[in-house]
Amino acid sequence: MSMLNTHELYLSGGGDENQSSPLDSFFFKNLPVNGKFLYIPIALRGNRLYETVVLWIEKVIALHQREDVTFELWDSIDDKTYSDIAHFDAIYIGGGNTWSLMKEFKAVHFDEAIRTFLKEKGPVYGGSAGAIIMGKRIDTQDDENSIGWVDMDGFGMVNNYSIACHFHEEQHGKFRDWSLSHKLPILCLSEETGVVITASDMRCVGTKSCYIYRPDGTVTNLSDGEHITFAKE
Repeated sequence: MSMLNTHELYLSGGGDENQSSPLDSFFFKNLPVNGKFLYIPIALRGNRLYETVVLWIEKVIALHQREDVTFELWDSIDDKTYSDIAHFDAIYIGGGNTWSLMKEFKAVHFDEAIRTFLKEKGPVYGGSAGAIIMGKRIDTQDDENSIGWVDMDGFGMVNNYSIACHFHEEQHGKFRDWSLSHKLPILCLSEETGVVITASDMRCVGTKSCYIYRPDGTVTNLSDGEHITFAKE
């Protein structure tokens, strides 16, 4: 498996702080007393919501009653390496535009820092775009590609799975066809659900099911608490 992490990776399908609350609780429960995490909301840069990201993350922290926890916000990852993040207890990568987020991450090979952090230090959370980039491919969404990004490869940190977020049941046919045409499995997450991933398995967390479409045409429906084990590579 390509993600040889010893800490958990949390991937959220998106939505507001109430919709993602079941998954978020895992993230905050894993933070130590008086812990500090890194918040990277750069996928929202250029969006009017970018002005509200501090208030939003503070609301999430309060919702989970972790007022002892602090965070540092980065509005750029230019020239950042693992040594710059090693002192944090966790990393939280927010949603927004998948194309621009991937461009910034790949420009500085920040996936390498994330891989090392998962193995050596602590958990990583990816919401929406922050979740999609962790998958095998990133052409699983309909974000505006105003930068003309053409590299469809994600970080491949979830075995061989690609990730789709903001999923709703009317998209069954779309992602079944995506899996068949790309010959890859795809994990589809609604705004009310997410997954907790280790090096050996993936568990669904939330009020709606996680759907996995495979290139042999089969579909797996995981309810809250159900998991699958990754095949050893």
